[in-house]
Amino acid sequence: MSETGSGDVRDLRQRIAWAARSADLNPKPYETGRWLRDISALGHAEIDWQNGRWAVAPAAAVLIPQSGGTAVLAGARRTGLVDRLEGCDDLAVHIEEQPSAFGQALPPPPSIYVQAESLPQLIAALEALGVNYAGAAARRIAQGLRRIDLGTPAAPPAWSDDVEHLLPHSDDLRFVTGLPHGDGLCRMTVQGRPSYSYRRGDSWFRTDHATGILYALAALKIGVIRWRRDRVSDGEEIGTVFVDQGAPLPPLQARALVLCSGLPTKFGQTARTAIYSNVPQEVAEQVGESVRQKVTQIA
Repeated sequence: MSETGSGDVRDLRQRIAWAARSADLNPKPYETGRWLRDISALGHAEIDWQNGRWAVAPAAAVLIPQSGGTAVLAGARRTGLVDRLEGCDDLAVHIEEQPSAFGQALPPPPSIYVQAESLPQLIAALEALGVNYAGAAARRIAQGLRRIDLGTPAAPPAWSDDVEHLLPHSDDLRFVTGLPHGDGLCRMTVQGRPSYSYRRGDSWFRTDHATGILYALAALKIGVIRWRRDRVSDGEEIGTVFVDQGAPLPPLQARALVLCSGLPTKFGQTARTAIYSNVPQEVAEQVGESVRQKVTQIA
């Protein structure tokens, strides 16, 4: 991806699956999509699912909150970049391989952390190697998040359309055949891709998968985000965020949480949650507010 730069999402997913099979892996079709969502959350690429396009982000180093000046590499990883980082006398480099999530064939790319004796030395060394210093990107993204809302007005589904609607419950989120009896999220297939519309009263609005689900949950006052304090550093509370797996976060919200640690989203199989570590409470609350959720603090 770093050498190609940009392209078509469908073509990329086929290439990912082919490369995986060449390595004796057999990913399911949905796994390539999950892998791309990890790539997006880690800040390596922008994925435009609606238009079917992707583009790699420029190489950058992102400061991890309350980590003693440690930064994690995001964006492009062109051939030779990691070798140049490891060969730099002013940098300490740690590469953390990431295992596949439970039951998944495709492991995320390794997380690459860099440190120096001082922040100015870190910035200078990175810039000499062509890597931009992006600062506290997780905090900046969280501060700039806009509250999710429905999109532009849309026509109601045609009678001939095969329509499913979301049944939102606190312990089960699933789509079932037919239109909702009242307000709710609907899913259809348009040109081979899922398309989402939301009915509110007598009006219909365009939306996407994540926004539609979170909007429906908020309308029913169903909470799906929790934060647990793990430590206090320099007077700031740092902890872990848990999000119910059936409630996918939009790309920027996921990126704000993932870049707090530089680690891809982990999944708890017992509680069926997405897990994000090293998250300042303020960042967790800003992400929650942006998706119309009140973050519940747990012990």
